[in-house]
Formats: sequence, C-alpha cells, structure tokens
Amino acid sequence: MEVFEAELAALRARAETLASRHMAADAAHTEAKSKLQRHHLEAPLDADEKARGKLEAAVATCAVTREGLADAIREVLKLIADAEQKIATERAAIERKAASHQLARDLDAVERILPEYLDASRRFVSALEALHHHFEATEIARFVANATAQIEVAAAFALQELRGMAAAIYNGSAPLPAPKLKSEPIAVIEPETPTIAVFMMKSAKFRDHDGRSQFAGQFEDATMPVRTAQRALRESVAVPTTDPRRAQLRGVRGGDFAPDAPDVVDLDAAEEPKAASPNVDPVMRAAVFTKIDRSAETRTIEIDAPRM
Repeated sequence: MEVFEAELAALRARAETLASRHMAADAAHTEAKSKLQRHHLEAPLDADEKARGKLEAAVATCAVTREGLADAIREVLKLIADAEQKIATERAAIERKAASHQLARDLDAVERILPEYLDASRRFVSALEALHHHFEATEIARFVANATAQIEVAAAFALQELRGMAAAIYNGSAPLPAPKLKSEPIAVIEPETPTIAVFMMKSAKFRDHDGRSQFAGQFEDATMPVRTAQRALRESVAVPTTDPRRAQLRGVRGGDFAPDAPDVVDLDAAEEPKAASPNVDPVMRAAVFTKIDRSAETRTIEIDAPRM
C-alpha cells in the first residue's frame, strides 16, 4: 500500500502543477484573443496582414496549449481515482485480514475454555446430587445440568458457524463485525438553585449556595438564595423589586461601597424567628378526646310550657 500512496502523492502533485499551468495558458489565450479583437476593431482591414496573422497564430498556439493541458489534467484525475481505489481496496483487505484473524483467535480461546467449563459444570452437578434430600440443591443441580447440555449443543453449532464467518470475512463475502457498543455516561443536569432578586435598602453581605461570600450594595439590585432574601425582606434590609422607591433610589450611590464598613448587615448572622408556642395547660395537652358523630341520631326534646 505504501507504493500506491507514493504514486497517489506524485499524481496529486502533478495535477496541481498542470492546473496551475492550465490557468496561465487560459489567461494567455484570453489575452491573445483580446489583442486580435482590438486589431480587428482598430487596425486597417486591408493592410497589415502580417500583424493579423501573427496575432491569429498566437491565439491558436495558446488554444492548443490550453487544450493539451486540459486533456492532461483529465487523464491525471483518472489515474488519481484509480490509485485511490487501489488504496481503498488494499486497506479493506488489510482490515478484513485483521478482523478474520482476531475472530479466529477469539474462537480458539472459546474452544479452549469450553471443555473446561462443561467439565466443571458436570462436577458441580455431581456435587449437588449428593444433597438430593434438599429441594433447592436438587433444583440447582437440575438447572445446571439442563443449561450445560444446551450450551454444549448450541456451542457446537455456533462455533462451526463462526469459523465459516472468519473465512468469509477474509475473502470479503461477509462484512466486518460491528464494534462493541460502549455505554456513554449520562450527564446529570443539576436543577438550578432558586434565587430571588430584591432591592437593597442597606448594604449587606451573605453567602450564596456554594458558600461564597457575596456583597450587595445599598440601593442596588441583588440576587440571593430564597431564605436569605426572605430574611433581608423581614429585617427591612431589602424590599421587593416592585417597590416604588427602587425607581427613585436605584444607583444613587454610584458604586461607592465599602464591603468592610461597620454598617454592612450580615444576613447570615440574623436569627430566624422562632414560632411562639401557645400556653397550653399540660393536663389539656395530655388529654385524649374522641370525636363522636351524632348527626344521624334522632332526638326528641320535651318542653314544659304553661297553657294559656
């Protein structure tokens, strides 16, 4: 195949050279025709026959050169196609040979291991038959014996077929075996952590979901975790972005902030409000009441009333 590749490289180089010369010849032919045309339009028609003949000869010479180069390019392209086909055929033969030999080696390994596997299975069945008084052991022995018999028969057919396939791959009458599929890991898309945008009435610092320290300047919008934003709203450190003060105050400080200033609120240090436990009598808390549905009961009430 190296000979074919060297031949192909030489042909491609020649094709490039011929194409370059063909372009030059085509340009020369165009120029010669232009000069002849100007002569026809400007020179006296009944005089200077010698000059006209010279121009016509130049046009003819350029045309012959151009056509000769075009014919050469077409022939070289055919040779390039033939060389590429030879290389493809040679490469396919190499691939078929390698695949055939690999399949033969795999079959040799199977045929070498199969008798050992069958013998080990039979010994295993014999060992289990000594436990015939145990139901599960008996079922395992029966299953292994049946599977061993089926594997032995199926392997005889499969190995013979695969041997024929190896020969068919080598001579090109069978396609190359498909490569084993590899399972690609599935990328897990992490859900976006919920955040809330608020308008800061005071400068504050907080930590984001990744634990990184963040600073939110006064009279600026800030995006922060939901719980942090709720804490900022509750402590009046921030207001919703729909608050009318945002339109008036946003950006009035012009970015003049000092993150280490003492008036910067630490939202992570603010305490969560604790739910107030109701003052319930311990006796009532320990009592167990059962609700009885009496809606279906018929009740009759007698009322003593004086007669008039």
